[in-house]
Amino acid sequence: MSVSPLQERVARAGHRLSDRTIAWGQRPDAPPACALTGRDIGLMALLYDVGFLSASQLTLLGWGRDSDAAGKRLLRLHDSGYLDKFRPRSTHGSSEWNYRLTRQGWQALQTHGMTVEERFTPRVLHSLSYAEHDLELNSLILTIAQTAAPPGDGGLLDRLPFTWQGPRTGRINPTTTTAVEASAAAALPSDTQLHPEQSRPGYLEPDATLTAGTPDQRFAVLIEYDRTARPHKQIDRLRRYDHWLLDGWRHTPFATHAIPPAVLYITAHEQPLNALIQTADRTFTAWHAPPHATTVEGTHPARQRILFTSRTRLQQGDWRMNRPPAFPANTRRGATGVSRPIDYDLPRLLTSRE
Repeated sequence: MSVSPLQERVARAGHRLSDRTIAWGQRPDAPPACALTGRDIGLMALLYDVGFLSASQLTLLGWGRDSDAAGKRLLRLHDSGYLDKFRPRSTHGSSEWNYRLTRQGWQALQTHGMTVEERFTPRVLHSLSYAEHDLELNSLILTIAQTAAPPGDGGLLDRLPFTWQGPRTGRINPTTTTAVEASAAAALPSDTQLHPEQSRPGYLEPDATLTAGTPDQRFAVLIEYDRTARPHKQIDRLRRYDHWLLDGWRHTPFATHAIPPAVLYITAHEQPLNALIQTADRTFTAWHAPPHATTVEGTHPARQRILFTSRTRLQQGDWRMNRPPAFPANTRRGATGVSRPIDYDLPRLLTSRE
């Protein structure tokens, strides 16, 4: 399948920003008037949630193709104070602008009832590495969306095959429970015994949450994008997911879904992937079972529902992923285990459940 120049720029968004200094866009002394459109509000609402988007990503979302109108509109939204724009400082040519929402933009969203906070501070940008993380992740999500979205003209935002939440609206508070009519997937026999072991409750703030499917076949995929290449830095978060997948999700709106939520861990490169899976294998200890069942007779949800892959694989259209061994190391013969491969074609899954 041929790739357009716009799609190529979307895929490269955020590439190698970390080692560069920031150049901010300058506004005119007299900001131009700007009457916001529905498309403006939709793009600003997404920026509010996901942090940063590049000019090419916003163009794909709002217009669907390269367009002078897209560039002019983004310039107007910036010059009118609704968006900030920045890019790496360079003496040799220039790269595309990247955008974040301003307080004025947030106030416009608040007027439309599209915010979840009473106060707002624009995303801090001490270093371009903060933006690099978001832009690379958002490129992957847009790749998934383009593959799964139904054909059509216009911006991808109107054809997204899923609801896309970022860290702001996708935040999970373990102390907040919701009374819902649970699906069969969320029900456990009344005598089931939960064994949290070394897992622990705590806030979860997925980098992205994708929710899709028909009203009676909803499902969600939570995404964590790890650029650190330091698996030990993920241990606390892995323990919280271990606890949440054991039982916490059953007390949230996810309990209405047709299948339990999945968590997708994506490393920036292939090399750290195995070390992260091995760390998860040592970390996941929670399980549930009928009374008197042993660990190997029980269910270990995190070992079933958390998948691992790399950005490199996804960019190549490779949807083979890995799960840690089915049971903890202390139940296995030998000290090591082999990760379990699984074909998890997310674009196809999103398309088949529309």
